[in-house]
Amino acid sequence: MIPAELHWLFWDVDPQALDLERHRDYVVERIMARGTWEAMRWLIHNVERAVLADFLRRKGDRLAPRERAFWSLIADVPYEHAPGGGRPTWAG
Repeated sequence: MIPAELHWLFWDVDPQALDLERHRDYVVERIMARGTWEAMRWLIHNVERAVLADFLRRKGDRLAPRERAFWSLIADVPYEHAPGGGRPTWAG
């Protein structure tokens, strides 16, 4: 179910063995966190917005602030971020 051009994202498993229904959170998180524009477009076209929104509500804290903000816009999920864009306090 995962196109061959996205297999590089799943280096730690056999990409041909992935099932989008059974491994949904894994696939969604990997593409949201590390995917190229091509991978993100595939995710948007192949996973319903409600599923993306559900993932963000349950596990969105696993994403970096930039990725979480982007996907929150795509999935229409409110995202409250820390002042300064969530950068660590030592970054100034």
